[in-house]
Amino acid sequence: MRLTLTFISALIIATGLAYLVHIDPGFVLLTYGNISVETSLAVLVFLIFISFIIAYLGLRIFFNIKKMPKALTLWRTQHKQSRSQRELNDGLIDAAEGHWKRSEKRLLKHASQSATPLLNYISAAQAAQSQGAYERRDQYLVKATKALPAQTQAIQLMRAELQFSAGQLEQALASLQQLHTDNPTQPAVLVLLMKTYHQLKDWEALHLLLPSIRAHKMIAIEQWKSIESDMLTHLFNKPGLSLTSLWNTLDKGQKTIPAYAAAYAESLIQNQQSEHAESILLKSLHKQVSSNLLRLYGLLDIDRSKKIQQLEKWLKKEPSHINMLNLLGQLCLQQGLLGKAKGYLDKSLSIKPSTMAYLLMGHLHEKQDHPAEQASRCYKSGLELSLDLPVSQNPPSLNGPGNSLPAK
Repeated sequence: MRLTLTFISALIIATGLAYLVHIDPGFVLLTYGNISVETSLAVLVFLIFISFIIAYLGLRIFFNIKKMPKALTLWRTQHKQSRSQRELNDGLIDAAEGHWKRSEKRLLKHASQSATPLLNYISAAQAAQSQGAYERRDQYLVKATKALPAQTQAIQLMRAELQFSAGQLEQALASLQQLHTDNPTQPAVLVLLMKTYHQLKDWEALHLLLPSIRAHKMIAIEQWKSIESDMLTHLFNKPGLSLTSLWNTLDKGQKTIPAYAAAYAESLIQNQQSEHAESILLKSLHKQVSSNLLRLYGLLDIDRSKKIQQLEKWLKKEPSHINMLNLLGQLCLQQGLLGKAKGYLDKSLSIKPSTMAYLLMGHLHEKQDHPAEQASRCYKSGLELSLDLPVSQNPPSLNGPGNSLPAK
C-alpha cells in the first residue's frame, strides 16, 4: 500500500513537470572556468532527481552492507534462541510425562544459547535427580551458578529443596544453614530449614528456630503449627530435659493443652512439687477433662478430701466419665468411704466395664471382709478384660443379703 502511494505520487509529480516543460521548457546555463553547459530546465531537474535517487540507493546499500555482519549475528542468535526454546518446551513436556532421560538431554542440548539458562539447568537437575543421578544434578546446578552468578542464592535454595526431596537431609541442612546465615529472614529458607530439622528430629534446634518463624508475617500459621505441636510433644517427653524453661516459652493457650500440661505436671510431681503441679492440672482440666490429666491429679500429694470435692464438681459436668468415676471410687476407698466408693464403681461398671473398676471392686470386697471368692471373681473379670477375653461372669452384687454397705 505504501509503495503504491509513493508510485502514484511520483507519477503525479512527473506528469506535472512534463506539463510545465511542455508549456515552457526554460533555459539553464552552467559555467565553471572555461567550461559551460547549456540545457533546458526540465533536463537539469531530471538529472538532479536521478542523481539524488542514485546517491540515496548507494548510501542505503553501503549502510546495509556495513550492518550485515551485525544483522547476521543477530539472526543467528535469534535462530539459536528459538531452537533452544523449542528444545526447552519439548524437554519440559518429556519431564511431565516421566521421560527423564530424554528430557535431560533436550534441556541441556542448547542450554548455553537459551534465553532462560537457569530454567534449563534447574529442570535438567530435576530430571537427573528423578533418575537418581545426584552427581549430575549437582553439576547442572554448578553450571547454572556460572551462567547466572547473580542468582546464586536462588540456585542454592533449589539445591537444598532437591536434596530435601531426595532424602539427603544432612546435605540439605548444610545448604540451608549457609543460606540462613546469609539471609536470616528469607521465608522459603526458614520453612525448609524447619522441615529439615523436623525430619532429622532435631527438636532443640527446631525450638530455637520456631520463634523466628512464628514472628514472620509471610509464613502462614498452617505451615508450622503441626510441626510445633510435634516438637513440643517430643521435648516434653525427652528424658533429662529441664521442662520449666520450655514451659515458660508457651503461651496461655498452649499451657492448657493436655499433652503439654500432663508432661510438665508429671515432671513436677516427680520432683515433689505437687502444689505447682496442682495449679497446672486444674487450669487444663477446667478447659478439657483428659484421662491422663485425671490420672496425674490422682497422684498429687495433697489432701484426698480436697481431691474428691474437686472431682465431684467435674463429675456434675461429665457424669458418665469412666476414668473420673474410677478415680473417685479409688479415692473414696482410700478414705474409707466405702458406700460412696461402691456407688461410683457400680456406675462405672454399668456404663462400661474396665479393668480398673474390677480391680477396685475386688479391693472393696476385701475391705468389707466378704468371702474371698467374690474378690477373686472381680480380679478374674478384670484380668480377662485386660487380655481382651470375654468376661466369664460379672462380679457378685454387693447389694445381696448381708452385703449392704453403710453410706459414709
